Amino acid sequence: MNPTTFNDPVAQGFLQQGAGEISTAQSADDILKKADALTRHDSRADLMQAACYYLAAAHFLEKQDPARSVQAYHTAGQHLHWLQQFTQAGRAFSNAGRVAELAAAMLAGSDQHRLQHLAVRAYSRSNNAFAEAGELDASETEYLNERNARLVWSKMQSKHPLALLTWKATSNFGTSIPRWIAWIGAALAGFSLLYEVFFRLHWLEPMGNTIPSGWIPLWSGFYYAINVTSSLALVEYQPVHPICQAVVMLNVIVGYLFLGIGIGIVGRMMRTH
Repeated sequence: MNPTTFNDPVAQGFLQQGAGEISTAQSADDILKKADALTRHDSRADLMQAACYYLAAAHFLEKQDPARSVQAYHTAGQHLHWLQQFTQAGRAFSNAGRVAELAAAMLAGSDQHRLQHLAVRAYSRSNNAFAEAGELDASETEYLNERNARLVWSKMQSKHPLALLTWKATSNFGTSIPRWIAWIGAALAGFSLLYEVFFRLHWLEPMGNTIPSGWIPLWSGFYYAINVTSSLALVEYQPVHPICQAVVMLNVIVGYLFLGIGIGIVGRMMRTH
C-alpha cells in the first residue's frame, strides 16, 4: 500500500523527505531515531514532521519487520490525532490494524495474540478518528474491521464468542438492517411451517373451553408464529405435546433475540448518525 498522502504541501514534503532518506539508506533506523527526537519538542511543526517520518518508516517496514511497522503506524496515528489531523490519523491506525492482522496470521503463540490484539485496538482508534473527522462511511468500515479482528482474537484465546458470531450472522454487527429482516423472515417461515404440521398432528389444541376460529392452512400457522415471536399471546391454541412446547419456547427466545438485535441496530444508528 502506498504511504499516506497529505493535502498540506509541508507535511507532504516531510513524508517525501523521510521516504527519500529511507530509500537511500535502505534502512528505517535513522528516520525512526529522528522521529523519536522530534517528539521531544513541543512545536506542532516538529510533531507533524515526526508523524510523517513514522509513516514513511512504517510503510518501508511493512514486509521487512511488520511488528515495528505496526508500532510506527500506531505512533504516527497518535501524533496526527493530537494535531487534530483526524482523517490522516484514521488512515494510520487503519494501516496499523491491517499490518498487525497480516503479521499475526503468519505467527503463533504469544506474538500472534499480541499482534491480533494490537489490530483490535488500532481499528477501534481508526473508527473513532474517522468519526471525529465526520467520515461516517470510513468509520463504519473500521468498526466492522475492529469487530472481525476481535472475533479472531477471541478464538485465539480459546474462547467461544457465540454472542459475537450471532451478532455478525444476524446483522453484520448491527450495520445491516436487510440481513436482520431476512433472518426474521426466515425464522417466521420456519416456525409457521412447524406450527402447521403441529396442528395437523393435533399437537396444538384449543385453549380451555373456548371455541377458536377455524384454522386456515398456512395463514394460521404464520399468525401463530407472529404472535409467539412478538410475545403478544393473542393465540387460541395451546401446545400439548412436549416437542411442540419446546418449539414454542425456542420461538419465544428467538423473538427476544431479534428484539435485542433490533434495539442494538437502532442504538448504533443513533450514535453514528
